[in-house]
Amino acid sequence: MGIPLSPQDDEHNDTELYTLSTTIKESNPITSIRISPNGSTIALATGNKIKLYNLQGQYMGELLGHTKGISDIRFSPINSSVLASCSDDLTIRLWSITQPTLSSSSSTITSKCIKIFKKHTYHITTIRFNSKGNLLISGSADETITIWDVISGKILTTLAAHSDPISSLTLTPDNSIIISASYDGLIRLFDLETYQCLKTLTTSTSSHGTATSSLSTAELQNFPVANVEQSPNGKYILSTSLDGVIRLWDYMSNKVVKTFVGPEEKPICEKYNCESRFINVDNGDGDGDVLNCILSGSDLNGVLCWDIKSKELVWSYKRQTSNDGDVNVAVLTLDTFEKGKLLVTGGLDGVANLFKLNANWKRQ
Repeated sequence: MGIPLSPQDDEHNDTELYTLSTTIKESNPITSIRISPNGSTIALATGNKIKLYNLQGQYMGELLGHTKGISDIRFSPINSSVLASCSDDLTIRLWSITQPTLSSSSSTITSKCIKIFKKHTYHITTIRFNSKGNLLISGSADETITIWDVISGKILTTLAAHSDPISSLTLTPDNSIIISASYDGLIRLFDLETYQCLKTLTTSTSSHGTATSSLSTAELQNFPVANVEQSPNGKYILSTSLDGVIRLWDYMSNKVVKTFVGPEEKPICEKYNCESRFINVDNGDGDGDVLNCILSGSDLNGVLCWDIKSKELVWSYKRQTSNDGDVNVAVLTLDTFEKGKLLVTGGLDGVANLFKLNANWKRQ
C-alpha cells in the first residue's frame, strides 16, 4: 500500500536535494525497483512477485509466475508495456502489461507472460536491454553472460565471462560494449559485435587501490564487485565493491580517477549488492547550474549522494525506525527518471520510497 506524505511528514525540509513524496510498504525485502520509461509506473520485485504501483503509491496489479526469488527487473527502454525479470528459478520472463485507459472503469493493470527464456544453470542475477529493446543480456551465478534475441527468444551467444558469479551488467550508451562485474573482483568489457573480451579492469588491494588493466590476475587479491554503471557520456564506469568503496573509472586509460566513501569514511557496502546511478540535472532557472552527482544505496546509511567533482556528500536519507537495532534499513536497489528528477529506492526492510528533486535546490 502506498502512503502519500504531506510536507510535515517528511523529516527533510525544502533545503534538501530530494523530498520524500510517497512510501510503499511490503512485507518482504525489495530486490529490484524500476520506473517505466514513460514515468507512469513503479515496478518492484519482492520475493517471487513483481508488484506494480502508480507514482501516487496506488497498487495497480502484480505479475505472478516465478517460483523463486526475483533478482532483477527491467522495462524495455522503448516500450513501457514490456517488462523483463530474472529469478533464482533459472528463468527469465518477458511480460506484457496493459495499463487502464482514461475511459476504463478499472484502475488495475492487466498482464501476461509472453516469453520464458531458459539457458542458465544457476541463479540469474542481472539483466539489461540494449537501447533498441531488441536484445536482452543476462548474467548469472553460473559465471556466464547470455545474449538473447527478444523477438525470437533465441540465444545469440553465451560468454564464459568470469570465474565467480556475475553481479551486474551495463552497456555503453552506443550499445557497442557490454560491461560486466563479478564476485571474482573483475570488471570486463566485451564487444557486442564480436563477443571478444576487450579489457579487464581490476583493483588490487596490494597496490593501494591502483587500477590495472590485465588479463593476468593470479597475483591480485580483489574484493567482489557488486554493481557497475556507465556514465551518460560513455567515458566512465562506476563500480561498487564490497570493500565499501565506490570507484569512478576512466576505463579507456585503465585508471580509477575518483573514489567515494560513506559518512565519516565508513564503508558504503560490505555485505549487500547496492545499486548506484549517475544524475545530471539542470535546475531550469537558466543560470547553468547543473547537478552532477552519484546516488547509491548502502548497507547502513540508506541512500547517499555525492557531488562528482568535489566528492562531497551532498544529501543522504536513512529511514528512521523506532527500533533501528532490529530493522535493517539497507537500500539494495534504486532507479531514476528524467536524469534524476525522480528517485525510487527499495530496501531490505520492504520499504520503497519515491523522492522528487527539490525544485528550489541550489548548489551551496
